[in-house]
Amino acid sequence: MTQDGKNWLERKAQSLQALAAIVTIFAAVAALIGVKVQIDASRQQQQEQSARDIYREFLNLSISKPEFADANYCAIKSGMNAAAYENYVEYMLYTADQLLSVSRNWEPTMMEHMAGHRDYLCTQQDWSDDSAEIRSLMTRFQAQQCKGFELPCS
Repeated sequence: MTQDGKNWLERKAQSLQALAAIVTIFAAVAALIGVKVQIDASRQQQQEQSARDIYREFLNLSISKPEFADANYCAIKSGMNAAAYENYVEYMLYTADQLLSVSRNWEPTMMEHMAGHRDYLCTQQDWSDDSAEIRSLMTRFQAQQCKGFELPCS
């Protein structure tokens, strides 16, 4: 290396070190952002898989308990299966909560399931113990399905 080249490096050494430190900081920040994005994507993927698993369990429960899936609430409400039916509906709402936390696209599917339980859902008024998502869903459901509703077996 020539004397001029060596002198230039010596003169610019401090500036080059500062530039290298800045580049290193930007690389570290970019890596942190990349890790955050990767963690968020992994969390989202895990939530989606969990919601699908819960929905699959709900469908399996519906297959194994067709008397609840296609229920005659008037026949069930005063029988021995009343509590089991209420728990089935609670699980359906839990499933809806999990699915809707992932994507609003699940709402029509869950509204269709809920329509089969109109008699029960329209008689329930207190959703205060449920999540905000379920309270909102029930408000929309009851506005669509429960206007002028009277339980056929009252």
